[in-house]
Amino acid sequence: MKIAVIGLGRIGLMHARNLAQHKSVDQVLLVGRDSDRLKIASAKVADQLATDAEKAKLSSTLDLDAAIVESDGVLIASSSASHPELVRKCIAHSRTTLVEKPLALELNELESLANEIEKSGTEVMVAFHRKYDPHFQALRQKVASGEVGTVRLVRSTALDHNGLNLDYIGSSGGVWRDMLIHDFDLIPWVLGEKVISVQAFGAVLDEPTYAKFGDADTAVAVLEFESGAIATVAGTRRNGAGQDVRLEIYGTKNTFSVGFDSHAPVTSIESDGFHPQGIYEDFMDRFEPTFKAEVDHFIKLIKGQAQNLTSARDGLTSLRIAIAAEESRKSRMPVLL
Repeated sequence: MKIAVIGLGRIGLMHARNLAQHKSVDQVLLVGRDSDRLKIASAKVADQLATDAEKAKLSSTLDLDAAIVESDGVLIASSSASHPELVRKCIAHSRTTLVEKPLALELNELESLANEIEKSGTEVMVAFHRKYDPHFQALRQKVASGEVGTVRLVRSTALDHNGLNLDYIGSSGGVWRDMLIHDFDLIPWVLGEKVISVQAFGAVLDEPTYAKFGDADTAVAVLEFESGAIATVAGTRRNGAGQDVRLEIYGTKNTFSVGFDSHAPVTSIESDGFHPQGIYEDFMDRFEPTFKAEVDHFIKLIKGQAQNLTSARDGLTSLRIAIAAEESRKSRMPVLL
């Protein structure tokens, strides 16, 4: 199997490494626009591979169109603005595609693109990676099985260890669409319920550049679900203690958590309380096994052995919640969905 990887940033190279390590992948084709940068990127991936057999899978090209035509699947990890056009190229050639989020930042564009994808019959898997994490999948099953009981409260924590590059803040899409949209995607899926209202709060307490773009580095959203269950989603752009991504479900029978492991950057003041044994440096460190599971699912999707858990149509739900959060923060009022 031959997979083309478009995008030579950190995420693209991580995916290229994971693909080269996958037993079902015979060739990983890095696609770029600059030959020097392409050569450097190939060397970076090769340095992360353990065997000569894995390194031999790597190749590169400057010919984007040929790469799409010649490959069995395409992974898109380029700049956000390029995603819609590249996805359209892939579905034109019926190539199963894994695209980093956002597929599109605006609701109308995403809905239009979702329609095009569905009409084409081509599978496009959007990289909301947490749905491919076996721990979040297990948490969803505990809710569905009734082991949690009646869900009453949900608490989601999403604290990035390192802040954004200052040059990226203006084009990021903002804390709701860029960062907390992962939580807006995951929580309704875990609960199997729709969000009916959103109230959000945001502040700039760390880096003034966020205020320049009407963004926030500290944010909280309160989600109300059909059943009456309430979720709080809290995020910060820079958390000195370390990368902290957790989801806690409080029910009438049990409380379950994902992410409260030995690396959770929470130190108890009590002598016999919780003390972290090291920290996760960033989201790639925190979710390294998850990204490998995501790539494995992508390979199975190409083979017709798996269902797409993160379609373009599914992404409309999380984007609507993110937009409602933006509106609520501005109006200081709840927004009904």
